[in-house]
Amino acid sequence: MGTFSGTRGNESCCYTERPNQSKHKDRDKLDGNRVNSKPKIIGITGGISSGKSTVARMLASLGAEVIDADEMCHKLYFVKEIKAKILERFGNIVLDINGKIDRSRLAEIVFQDKTSLDCLCSILHPIVIEQIRLRIDEIENRGRRKAIVIDAALLEESDLSLLCDYIIFVNTGRDHRINRSKISRHWQGGELERREHFQMSLEDKRKKSDYVIDNNFTEENTYRQIKEFWQLYLEER
Repeated sequence: MGTFSGTRGNESCCYTERPNQSKHKDRDKLDGNRVNSKPKIIGITGGISSGKSTVARMLASLGAEVIDADEMCHKLYFVKEIKAKILERFGNIVLDINGKIDRSRLAEIVFQDKTSLDCLCSILHPIVIEQIRLRIDEIENRGRRKAIVIDAALLEESDLSLLCDYIIFVNTGRDHRINRSKISRHWQGGELERREHFQMSLEDKRKKSDYVIDNNFTEENTYRQIKEFWQLYLEER
């Protein structure tokens, strides 16, 4: 569990206005030291099972380096101090038979009660944000990337969006997302809606984005849109 347009033919290019410095000016609250010569930071947002990680991989194929915030969250469950805080709040019911945090069981609890979800996020998010900032510094110091991608389930909710120069919204129809969640996550009917109830609305996520990718068609079509984004905002630099 990670807690953390225009049209062309029948398919969408779906990009919004060219981003400007003021759109994400609040990122300076988290990091005021970045300068224009640094790699651009791209955040990926969208609904559950919309294909955010697929988009991140496509950006990686063009030369970006991906920071997987959800993977960072998962690793934190094995940290002794973090595990102790989770057990103090939720009890041994969230442990599996091997004494490890059972993320599925923990998810069942926190996605029924916003207070519980907020508590878990308060334990994990500050550490993940700091780890991401350190990773960004590391990548910038190497100086070989045009872009850094933050792949995070809760990009807006965790304020990771404040670190981003551009935000891409992955637009995928509800039926597609439900089918994907059944296949990849083995979720039953209603589970996707139940979890998204605790997230920012898709409409608000889209409004806060700089560029919209239509992921309702083929991977080739999605990749073409990603290349258009890359050429428009990164190859011009």
